[in-house]
Amino acid sequence: MTIWRNIIFGCLAIIVTLSIYQDNQIDKELAAVKDRLDNIHKIQIESSYRRYVQDFIDNDFEAIASHFKPPVDFKLYDFVAETNEDVINQYMDMKANIQEGYAYSLIDEIGISKTSNNNFLLCADYTRYDSNDKSLFKGRTNYLYIFSVDEGWKINSLDSIERDENISCKNLFN
Repeated sequence: MTIWRNIIFGCLAIIVTLSIYQDNQIDKELAAVKDRLDNIHKIQIESSYRRYVQDFIDNDFEAIASHFKPPVDFKLYDFVAETNEDVINQYMDMKANIQEGYAYSLIDEIGISKTSNNNFLLCADYTRYDSNDKSLFKGRTNYLYIFSVDEGWKINSLDSIERDENISCKNLFN
């Protein structure tokens, strides 16, 4: 009888061990899927941001507003845009007061990090130039992207912050 009991307990121990191993494997696979999904979201967000920059350069205010999900917090201006029309008006004002001679912007670096509430923070370093390719301004802005089921990733908040040349946007999140 003791032999059978030992065999049964041995089989149970093997089953429990295999079950724990399988759970660990599932957890690892799930973490890998989450990482891949986050990377897909980062690619979508970066693509959307690049379209937003082109719309900014083109002075396409309707298109600029399409990248936002109101209410939008313009932290630098201590202003919350409640509607797309408010976003359009804010950008028209911003462009009217941009550096004299502004012709275009180039993105110097982008860093994207997932926040604790499943949104993403995009840090962008950029340089503004005049038509003679002379640098007018170097800036850094943080954009909070939220997911809208109907519209995808949209900007919900932005804040211009001091650009530290010693700390890149990508390194801000590491």
